Amino acid sequence: MAEAASDDGDRRLRVDLEVDPADEWACPIVSQTENASEVTVNAVGDECTVEVEPATEEGIRRDRGEVTDDCLCRVFQEVGYVPHVRRVEAGSVIVTSYVDDRDAVREIVTGLREILDRVRLVRLAVVAGPDSIEQATVDLSALTPKQREGVELAVVRGYFDADVDVSLGELADELAISKSALSQRLRAAQAKLVTDAFEAVDD
Repeated sequence: MAEAASDDGDRRLRVDLEVDPADEWACPIVSQTENASEVTVNAVGDECTVEVEPATEEGIRRDRGEVTDDCLCRVFQEVGYVPHVRRVEAGSVIVTSYVDDRDAVREIVTGLREILDRVRLVRLAVVAGPDSIEQATVDLSALTPKQREGVELAVVRGYFDADVDVSLGELADELAISKSALSQRLRAAQAKLVTDAFEAVDD
């Protein structure tokens, strides 16, 4: 399974996600504490071990779990990538993965949304080289909730890809809004993201 950019300098994507577990989710990542500053997950086959460092306490908590069909790790295993759990904030899991292309992002997000209560695409970055150096970054956290919702759906459905046949009307229907409203949200989001990108370059 792929974890980081390859030594030959190929460009890849880093995807940062924020996921909320379903009510019946018995994952040891979140069962130990609602807030963790450090999380280590080792999932092999159908078993996993977790080490969690609570954000407000000393020490490390350890737990074991089963990698079931409704497990975050199972979704990544099926797509062929490794999830890196960064931390837990108020029960939400912040996870990063390095993937080959946007198709992989779509597969991961779609798979997670089938088993979890909420999945948010927080950040996408183009990385290169063995050290996964970022070359371009899209930070969706700067958008309004409605703008982010529109951009997330457009990315997941492949609206920005020339070889994917999905229309603005189809996306608008999914969001239960008009085409013009969605178009306005996407334009505003793109303008915000482009502005932020230029400001980052100036800095």
